[in-house]
Amino acid sequence: MPYPAHPELIELSGPDATAFAQAQFCNDVLALAPGQSQLNAWLNPQGRVRRLFHLLRAGESRYLLALRGGEAAPLLAPLRMFVLRLKVQVQQLQGWHWQEIAGDNAAAADDSWRLALPGQRALLLQATAPTVAALDGDGLLHDLDAGLPWLPTHALEQLLPSWLEFARLGAISHSKGCYPGQEIVARLHFRGGGDKRVLACLESAQEPAGGELRDTSGAEAGLLLQSCRLPSGSWRSLASVRRELAAAGTPLLCGGVSGLQAIEPGWSRAAEQ
Repeated sequence: MPYPAHPELIELSGPDATAFAQAQFCNDVLALAPGQSQLNAWLNPQGRVRRLFHLLRAGESRYLLALRGGEAAPLLAPLRMFVLRLKVQVQQLQGWHWQEIAGDNAAAADDSWRLALPGQRALLLQATAPTVAALDGDGLLHDLDAGLPWLPTHALEQLLPSWLEFARLGAISHSKGCYPGQEIVARLHFRGGGDKRVLACLESAQEPAGGELRDTSGAEAGLLLQSCRLPSGSWRSLASVRRELAAAGTPLLCGGVSGLQAIEPGWSRAAEQ
């Protein structure tokens, strides 16, 4: 399953863009040099993930947010509410392109950027039509195997950063200071209680329907994030699942599809090597 041809993209620009991004997002923006990118997120006051995105520092005072799920337009007004007296502009960019490439492929134009992905891959983000050869088109499957989520609409503002394993992904800083939702995130991190769910890799014979997962008793079990069909015809999915169910390999249900079975995730095997 390939990446969408056109990213949902937001630009922050102006003399106070760095200060604004540092105050709003959960990762350490000050660690980024121009040309570098990181996974980052904007949380709501309850500490739930509004949007997950690649944050690119495209200049001294310019940042691009390439969203991993969800639309950009609904975020503009909420973000602008926090501008106050800061000198920063928030706007959506349209007509840009991105595609999965080998991590060492050179950018093809002046306004081209590489966003790092697991497994020596990258996303080429650029304002003009791509001219660099794409990989085999299974980008979201590669991300699934690496435990890098794409958030569907039903998962927005529902999940804590720890339930998406932000620490493993390098998408959060617990020492950077305040941002929306930081008090809740910090309390769960330092006092415990934030590890009730984990990312799990599930396999099933049929394509899962819907987003809410349930166990065999009908109790809520988690949220399905993304699914990709394998060459064998079966389906592999990434989900945020109650820890004890993922550990036990308990069969789960999603919509009318049963038998979703947790398998050892690829990112776990990679960490052991």
